[in-house]
Amino acid sequence: MKSLKKILTAVTLSATLLAAGCSSDSAKTSGSSGSDGDKKETVSFTYWGGDFDKKRMEAIRTEFNKENPDINVKLIQIPSDGYDQKLLTSMAGGSSYDVVQLAEAFNTYAGKGTLEDLTPYMEKDGVSKDDYFSAGMEAYTYDDKVMAMPMRLGAMIMLYNKDLFDKNGIPYPTDQWTWEDFHNAALKITNKQDGVFGVQGVGTWWANYMAYVESFGGSLMTEDHTKFNLDSPESVKGLQFMQDLIYKDKVAPLASDIPKGVDLWTSGKIGMLVDGPWHILSAIANIKDFKWEVAPIPTGEKFTTPLFSNAFAIPKGSEHKEAAWKVVKFWTGEVGQTILAKEGGEVPPLKSVANSDAYLKVHGDAVNLQALVTSVDNAFVPPITSKWGEINKLADTYLAPIFSENADVEKQLKDMKPQVEKMLTEAQQAK
Repeated sequence: MKSLKKILTAVTLSATLLAAGCSSDSAKTSGSSGSDGDKKETVSFTYWGGDFDKKRMEAIRTEFNKENPDINVKLIQIPSDGYDQKLLTSMAGGSSYDVVQLAEAFNTYAGKGTLEDLTPYMEKDGVSKDDYFSAGMEAYTYDDKVMAMPMRLGAMIMLYNKDLFDKNGIPYPTDQWTWEDFHNAALKITNKQDGVFGVQGVGTWWANYMAYVESFGGSLMTEDHTKFNLDSPESVKGLQFMQDLIYKDKVAPLASDIPKGVDLWTSGKIGMLVDGPWHILSAIANIKDFKWEVAPIPTGEKFTTPLFSNAFAIPKGSEHKEAAWKVVKFWTGEVGQTILAKEGGEVPPLKSVANSDAYLKVHGDAVNLQALVTSVDNAFVPPITSKWGEINKLADTYLAPIFSENADVEKQLKDMKPQVEKMLTEAQQAK
C-alpha cells in the first residue's frame, strides 16, 4: 500500500467466501514459454503499492531471474482498495495466486486455514527464525507455525527538529530518554505566539495511541485477547498523558491551531514528531530549512514501540508451492532485503542486512537509522484478532472525543469496554 501506515483492514473471510463468485482474473497459471522456447514454471505474485513499490519488486525479480531461469515470476500489482476482496474472490472461485502480500489481515487468513505452513520449507532449506527480528516472525506465526515471511518492518519512532532544540538549549534525545524528558522539552519548545508546538497532534490511529499506552505499561486488551484492558490504570495513564499534551500543557496543536494547507513538521513548527519511518524519506525530500534527526520514542515503564509490517505468504490453493517458496525465500533473503535496504526507510527483517552498512549508511551519517533498528528490535506485535478492523472503528469513535473535545478519559473507556469485549468473545468463538 502507499505506506505501512495505510494498513489492511481485517476482513471476515467466511462471509466473503460464501458471497464471492469466480474471479474474472483467474489466478491460476501454467507453464509459459521462455524466449528460448523452454517451458518455465510461472509463479503469480500479488502485491500492493505505487510506483515506488513496483520499482522495488521488479528490481528483486531481475536478480531472482539470474539465479532461477526456470521460474517466471508474474508480478500482479493490485490497488490497496479492494486488495483483500480480490484475494478472497480468487480463493472462492477455486483458483489462487501463488504468493500474496499480507499485513494485519494475516490472522484472518491463517485462522481460516487458507495459508501454507512455511515451517517445513524453512527447516528443509536451513532458514532460521533467529536470523530475523523476533517481532517480525512473531507477527506471522500462527499456532506455532510460520505462515508468512516478513518483508518490511516499521516501528513508531521520533523525529525531532534540531534547530528548535538548539534554540531552546535542550540536549538532543537519546535512547534513554523518558516521557518526562519528552514532556519537559515540549514545554520549552512551545511558543504559541510564533505558532510553534513541542509535539505534533495525537490521534486514534492504533499505533499512535498504543505507542504511549504500551510504554506506560498498559495495553488495548489482555495477552490472551479475551478482555479489554484499555481501562487499566497503566493504560489510562498513557491516554491521559496524551490528552494533557493538548489541553493541560498546550504543547500539541488542535486542528484549529493548524493553518489550512500547512504541514507544521516540514515547515519547522514542530519540535518532536512521533510517527512512522515513512517520514524519513519525506523529510529528506521536503525539509531544506532546518536540521532534523531520528531517535527511538521515549521510555515509560518499559521501552517498546508498536510494530507494523507486511509479509509474503503462499496460499494453500497454489499449484506451484515449491517454486513459490523459492520466490518467498529470495525476496525475504539477503539479496531481496539488500535491495529494500537501499531505500533507506523501513527496516529489513533480516538482521544481518539491517545491521549492515547497506542499510545503516545508505544516507551516510545524515540519518540515524540505528534508531529504527533499535526500535524494531524492541517492538511489540499489535493484538490482531479477526475483529481488528471493527475494534479500530470503535477506537475512533470513543477515543477521538478524548483528543478533539477533551472528553473524560475514564468515561469514554467505560462506554467502549462492553462493545470491545463482545467482539473479542465473538472472535474467540469463531476460532
